Amino acid sequence: MTDPGLAIIPCPQCGVKNRIRNYDSDKIPVCARCRAKLMDEKEHEAFQKFQDNLNKFKDFPDVGLRSKPPE
Repeated sequence: MTDPGLAIIPCPQCGVKNRIRNYDSDKIPVCARCRAKLMDEKEHEAFQKFQDNLNKFKDFPDVGLRSKPPE
């Protein structure tokens, strides 16, 4: 299962894939290699909302709907 606190964002300038853990919603992440911003303001706002929603629902129990074998 993937970690909901991890995002991999490619740099638009140099193409390096950056692993972003513990996303800080107050700061726009920058590339580890060239220090370019990894997203603009609109993308940052959308990513922030997505991370907030993941955090809201990550502790919901699995009711077994996805674990049924196909018939």
